[in-house]
Amino acid sequence: MTVIDLRSDVLTRPTTGMLNAMTSAPLGDEQLREDPTVLALEEELVELFGQEAAVFVPSATMANQLALLCQVGRGQEILGEQGSHMFRYEAGGPAFLAGAVVTGLPGAAGVFTAAQVRETAQTGDSEHRPRTALALVEDTHNVSGARVWPLPALDEIYDACAGLGIVVHIDGARIFNAAVARDAPVAAATSRAATVAVCFTKGLGCPAGAALVGRAGTLAPARRLRQMLGGSLRQAGVLAGAARYALEHHVRRLADDHANARELAARLAGAGLPVDPAATETNFVFMDVSASGLARDDARERLAREGVLWSNAHHPGTLRAVTHLDVTASDVRTAADRTVKALRTP
Repeated sequence: MTVIDLRSDVLTRPTTGMLNAMTSAPLGDEQLREDPTVLALEEELVELFGQEAAVFVPSATMANQLALLCQVGRGQEILGEQGSHMFRYEAGGPAFLAGAVVTGLPGAAGVFTAAQVRETAQTGDSEHRPRTALALVEDTHNVSGARVWPLPALDEIYDACAGLGIVVHIDGARIFNAAVARDAPVAAATSRAATVAVCFTKGLGCPAGAALVGRAGTLAPARRLRQMLGGSLRQAGVLAGAARYALEHHVRRLADDHANARELAARLAGAGLPVDPAATETNFVFMDVSASGLARDDARERLAREGVLWSNAHHPGTLRAVTHLDVTASDVRTAADRTVKALRTP
């Protein structure tokens, strides 16, 4: 039986074309700013994101933490949706590295409002409250099901933060999924941000690599800070070559992943399983197995025995399937049949 792995879009492996791009990339010492492939990638990102500068890093988590170290003083506050990846899944990095206070705002499908920012932000001097320095937007928003920020809501956040003197950082680990889902250029969401983190391993098929993109003045200390974190690289063009290949060949095809996720959600919901197809905006499908009276671990084991792998979602009782580069439309149909069989069998 061929196993269909839907646990995450980070499980993709480089395609033959990507491997060829990696092995043929011109190389140099990136720490000396002599790697031509890294330089070309950073220039490409600046243009795509409507920004001024970019710094290549090993991971999106490092990009997020560098964004904080560049913009948030010790004891200052970060506002963001309470389920944000930076708050829950980056090992306490904001507190440990930046010394920052994080304040989670309740959101709808990962989206909080400008009114919440205005009500919560502390922008004046206070003897008791931390001063708010940064608003965090995660697009797409992982724990809500890879949901997409509507551009009008995002513009309202930018307007509110500009009026309050707060910068906006976008955790764009899946920003290309968001752009494809909106059918709009990436810059439509990112050009007004102070900084943006982008990941090349989620959905784009790269084995490693990310970047922090933003205003030149904001990113001025980023390379020194990257060195502090142990993130400086040498012949990084091997990884940057993969990222450049992904930007050219793997971004537009994200629409296929979204279509496959919608197909999976529709088939499961049509079979009576607890899936809401309307919540599948990009490449995540959530299934609340607790609604079927099953323990989550038991459901996942049943699925694995049928040769389809799901993962635990953030919410108790919920499983997650993620479509990606290595999952075909045929795989999705097979996965749907196997899922129905596994969870409908007594």
